[in-house]
Amino acid sequence: MTRSAASAVTVAVVGGGVNGLAAARALALRGARVTLFEQFRIGHSRGSSHGAARITRTSYHDPHYARFAADAMAEDWPALERDAGEPLLTPTPGLFFGPRGGSVDAYVLAAAAAGSPVDEVGVPEARRMFPQFRFGEDPRILVDRSAGVLAADAAVAALARLAAAAGAEIREEWPVSSIAADVGGVVVASPRGDARADRVVVAAGAWIGRLVPELAPSFAVARQTVVYAEPSGDRDAWRVPRFPVWVWTGRDEHEHFYGLPEHRHAGIKAARHATGPGSDDPDDPAPPDSPAPPHGPAPLNDGRAVAEVMEFLGRELASPPARVLATERCLYTNTRTQDFALGALPGDPRIVIGAACSGHAFKFAPRTGRVLADFALDGRSAAWPRAALLPE
Repeated sequence: MTRSAASAVTVAVVGGGVNGLAAARALALRGARVTLFEQFRIGHSRGSSHGAARITRTSYHDPHYARFAADAMAEDWPALERDAGEPLLTPTPGLFFGPRGGSVDAYVLAAAAAGSPVDEVGVPEARRMFPQFRFGEDPRILVDRSAGVLAADAAVAALARLAAAAGAEIREEWPVSSIAADVGGVVVASPRGDARADRVVVAAGAWIGRLVPELAPSFAVARQTVVYAEPSGDRDAWRVPRFPVWVWTGRDEHEHFYGLPEHRHAGIKAARHATGPGSDDPDDPAPPDSPAPPHGPAPLNDGRAVAEVMEFLGRELASPPARVLATERCLYTNTRTQDFALGALPGDPRIVIGAACSGHAFKFAPRTGRVLADFALDGRSAAWPRAALLPE
C-alpha cells in the first residue's frame, strides 16, 4: 500500500511497549492515521519493556531468528539511532555456553546455517577472553561477535517521541477492555471511550489473551525475577567491553540463565529464563506482601528466584558477586514453541497480532514494528515469511 493510500487508513495500536511503539511509528511513517492505547504510562514497569538494558545478539537456536536479528541490527537499530540522535546499542562480546549434548548444540547448528559471526572456542581460549568465568565441567562455548547491550529505557522513550513526531496519537492511561470487528471496521472499547478504526494491531504483551480470547490457549505468562548484583573486585572488569552479555543453556529449555554487564544500571544484571509451567496473572505481578512499584526496581523479594540466580553466579563466576543490590520483574508471554506470533488473525486480516514472545522481543523491535505495519496495511510482510500466525 502506498503512502497516499495508507493516509486513508486508520489504525489502532493496543499496547505501548517497545513493539507497539515501533509499530505505531512504522505505521505513521507510512502515512496511516494512528492512535496508540496504553493502559499505564509509557515506560511503566508492569510489563516487558522496562529496565535499563537488554541483550542483542544473532546467536539463536533457529537460523530464521538469527537472520531476523542480523537484519534488525544491520538496518533497523542504526536507523533508529540516527533518527533518535543518540546511541542505543553498545557492542560487547556475546558468550553462549552450556553442557555438551544440551541445547547449546542447536545454537551451533543455527549459527552455521545462518552465517552468523559466531565462533566456537575451547575452555582455555574462553578463560583468556573472559577471565570472569570459571568454565568448569568442559562446556561447549560460543563467542558471538555481533552481540551488544541495548539501552532499553532510552529506546522506548525514543520510539514514543518519534512515533508522536511522525503523527501518531499516543493515549496513556487508556485501558482497552475489548476488541471487536464488525462490518464497519474494528471497535476498540475502553472505559474512557470507544474508538473505531479500519485495522488494529494488538501488541498488548501479557494481556493479549484477554483482548483476543481465541488466542488465549496459545499463550502463557511467566513472571521473571531479575537480579542486579554488586560485582567483586575491579569494577571495570564487569563493564562493556570487557564483560560479555551471556547466556548459559542447560539440558532443556527450562535451564537457561542469562546476564549483562554493568551498563546504565548499578550491578551486573542476571536472571533465570523461566518459561513455565502454568501461567501467571499479569495484573498480579508481585506477591501480595511486596507489591511492585509503578516505576523502578522492585523491593528485594521473590527469595527463591533470587537465591537460584545468586547460586548460579556463585558457581559460574570466578569472583562471585558481593551482594544483591536490587531486583526487577518483567513478564514473558510464551508460546508453546517459544516462537513469535506475528501476523493477521485467522479469519480477519483487520486484526493484526504482535506477540514477539518468550523474552526475546526487544532486540527485534524496530524490525518487528515494520513487519506489523506491513501486515496492517498490505496484509503480508516479505520480512516475515512465516505463513501461519502460530506454528502447528
